[in-house]
Amino acid sequence: MWPMLSKERAYAIIDLVLEEAKGYETAVIVQGGNEALTRFANSEIHQNVQASSMDVTIAVTRGHKRSAVTTGLCTPEGLRRATGEALANLEFLPEGEKQPPLVGTPPEIETVSLDAELEREFTAENRARLVARTLATLEEGYKAFGTLAYNVNLLAVGNSRGIRRLAIQNSVNYTALVASAGGGTGYAEARSHRAGDLDLAGAFARAYEKARLNRDPAELEPGPYTVILEPLAVGNILAFLSLMGFSGKSVQDRAGFLTGKMGERVFSEKISITDDHTDPNTFTLPFDFEGSPRRKVTIIDKGVARELTYDLNTALKDGTETTGHALGISPMSGMTPPVPLHLVMAGGDRSLEEIIAGTGDGLLVTRFNYMNPVNPRAAQLTALTRDGLFRIRDGKIAGAVKNMRFTESMLHALNNVEAVSRERYRTGFFNFGCYYVPALKINDFHFTGKSG
Repeated sequence: MWPMLSKERAYAIIDLVLEEAKGYETAVIVQGGNEALTRFANSEIHQNVQASSMDVTIAVTRGHKRSAVTTGLCTPEGLRRATGEALANLEFLPEGEKQPPLVGTPPEIETVSLDAELEREFTAENRARLVARTLATLEEGYKAFGTLAYNVNLLAVGNSRGIRRLAIQNSVNYTALVASAGGGTGYAEARSHRAGDLDLAGAFARAYEKARLNRDPAELEPGPYTVILEPLAVGNILAFLSLMGFSGKSVQDRAGFLTGKMGERVFSEKISITDDHTDPNTFTLPFDFEGSPRRKVTIIDKGVARELTYDLNTALKDGTETTGHALGISPMSGMTPPVPLHLVMAGGDRSLEEIIAGTGDGLLVTRFNYMNPVNPRAAQLTALTRDGLFRIRDGKIAGAVKNMRFTESMLHALNNVEAVSRERYRTGFFNFGCYYVPALKINDFHFTGKSG
């Protein structure tokens, strides 16, 4: 681990700021990251870099006023200057909404999850060897592009009520895109905070196989289709559902698709979704950016909307307690919903291969691109397929299909789930976020346009 990302340095920063802001309600967030990155393109390694960063956010509160400043200058002089700026800004701010009290208990939460094997296995030299071995499997006419990154992330929180929070974790993120001379592409990812979970060769082989299959694509007309969404595609959708509807804020604003539907069945009974940072297949972050302990939240239980995620402000408005899902402490953080970072979707009892074999006519989707909300109240999304859209006939992949655009309400789509895969994979969401999701077979999924 780089010396910069240490408990001692993070807590020294917090202590200095709190001393400078003595007499004010003050909260401090320290975020640090180290990345050692190997990037490859045209089947050659062209970059091996290492970068470090650290940012400190200082929020001071007086009455109904809260001022926040973020700085990347973490010297004593830089921190004093930023603290002074935050205090001076209070004089010019109008009275805002009532601010909830700062978190005071428990006094300390610390988790250091550093896999020593991960650090040893993914040095610059070893990353180069791993990438070179996969590139050597390519036949003429194929090129590979991607990244292999070893990361160490730190989050520390402290405030004038005496709390201390620390989370340090290392992880590896791998992406691989294989392209053929004819233009067909395939894509795969792998990520984990445990060395034994990573199968980079397997991920590369999946991308390569998709590129081999993705040639001479047929053109299909828009319309409803049975689709099998691989885990990357499911992760794309869940990220947007999190932003649009899984938080208390989305319901308070009457803008989310769960507004007025709590306690009701909104998805197929095959769908259960929890936010659980303790699940070993997600990343560990036992507190949020306000310092509140993070708790498991059952968002969807066999299709029924059960719970929402909260931070201090949204919990105060609903007369409930925070679930520990704040993403910031600045006055602007209220504009960001307290979204879940560690979603886990329950798996099914059939393998992906069995689901494909049981499909007479359908489409297999690798992942989506350019996804955007159309109507958050209806959970309506639109996006393009990318890096592998395939026709399934009589239980087998029958050929490639040109990319298509879908426009669909997830309230409709996730009520038409026919099957859920047994296998689940990790997909990323922010630095400390990680989803663990299966593939889904969905009937009557609406494609509304063609790509290109």
